[in-house]
Amino acid sequence: MDFDVIIIGSGPGGYAAAIRLGQKNKKVLLVEKDRIGGECLNYGCIPSKAFIELAHSVGYLHDMPGVKSDISIDMEEWQKWKWGMIGRLTGGVETLCRSYGVQIEKGEAFIKDRNTITVNSRDFTGSNLIIATGSVPVKFPSMKDVYYNREILDVKKVPANLVIIGGGYIGVELGTAFAKLGTSVTIIEMMEGILPGVDRELVKPVERRLRDLKVTVRTSTKVESVEKADNYTVRIEGGETISTENVLLTVGRKPNTQGFGLENLGVEMDHGYIKTNDRKQTSIPGVYAIGDVSGQPMLAHKAYYDAEIAADNICGIDSRVEYRAMPYVIYSDPEVSYTGELSGKLSYFPAAANGRSLSMNNTIGTFRIYTDEKNNVRGAGIVAPHSSELISELSLAIESGLNAMDIGLTIHPHPTVSEGVKEMAEGIYGLPLHFKPRS
Repeated sequence: MDFDVIIIGSGPGGYAAAIRLGQKNKKVLLVEKDRIGGECLNYGCIPSKAFIELAHSVGYLHDMPGVKSDISIDMEEWQKWKWGMIGRLTGGVETLCRSYGVQIEKGEAFIKDRNTITVNSRDFTGSNLIIATGSVPVKFPSMKDVYYNREILDVKKVPANLVIIGGGYIGVELGTAFAKLGTSVTIIEMMEGILPGVDRELVKPVERRLRDLKVTVRTSTKVESVEKADNYTVRIEGGETISTENVLLTVGRKPNTQGFGLENLGVEMDHGYIKTNDRKQTSIPGVYAIGDVSGQPMLAHKAYYDAEIAADNICGIDSRVEYRAMPYVIYSDPEVSYTGELSGKLSYFPAAANGRSLSMNNTIGTFRIYTDEKNNVRGAGIVAPHSSELISELSLAIESGLNAMDIGLTIHPHPTVSEGVKEMAEGIYGLPLHFKPRS
């Protein structure tokens, strides 16, 4: 065999697997048809957070009392910076892969059999195969020429108005960001509420903030079609139409399983995903699948984790997935983060009682922790500034079997938003410092 492992796809799962295997002295081939880093680093996670950070900075100054500012945004200049930043990041990943002896082949891979792939008319053989092909946006033929995440994050000017079809996390994140930059935003969601599947108590502060930003949110509403002439015409079920400058379609993503010869393997599938066991092995010996293509949740950090598991098992280390403390983050305003099971004994602490949140003029939100009958941490949900940076403490608590008092007795620096984590935990045993729970 030419290689110990062949990896198709260089997103977070693919490149992480390549690095981990390279660190264990395996001979690895990493194949990528587009850009190293995949969707996340080039078109999704990283550029979207950069855009959200831009919007947050502008919105922060706009909302801060006593500040009078007239900010103009040169989006073309910002786009140049963004692509330069992405280039540094993806270039660093590529250099790191090569430093561990990983061979990178740019081109489209096609699977001939479980040990052989073709790239650029050349055959490569490997003892093991990892499929890390990610996911693609869900598209509808009735919605023509709409924007998806790639296109909307590459705009050269801030649109005057924008209709977002889909009120999931991508729609809410980008809708919030564009609203802060002055765009008139309408979010249309066919379900009863935005952020379907998220605990409603965590969603309420986000809904409130969207109202403050004058974002129009239409739920239980179905879009029939989108047509483009000079402007877009969005046709709502029942006959109503909306004219808008831009339309962003964010109704979900589906696993990328087409066009690279997956059918030649005959792997077992599960509702469109490649079915894997808890070692990330498929039904075919020596073939693994990781990240989005192998099932929910479609998260970059889940792909990193999957990569560790697959790499370990290829190297003879018996590792198995355990997603019970998987953190979820929505980069809304305020940010929403949650992990574990949101059930059991509940304690909460309001963001409005946190000194750091007050000093940031950002007090919408809540800290919520759930424990079992012995006060061991089961889960948590945080809606607060920078909650994405706080949730890992709770995932660690769940993974380590910590008690709420372990968190409550841990010294947290003051003033920080993280003190809300300490105080919500103190609430489990009735002793928060800056908030008196209702009896």
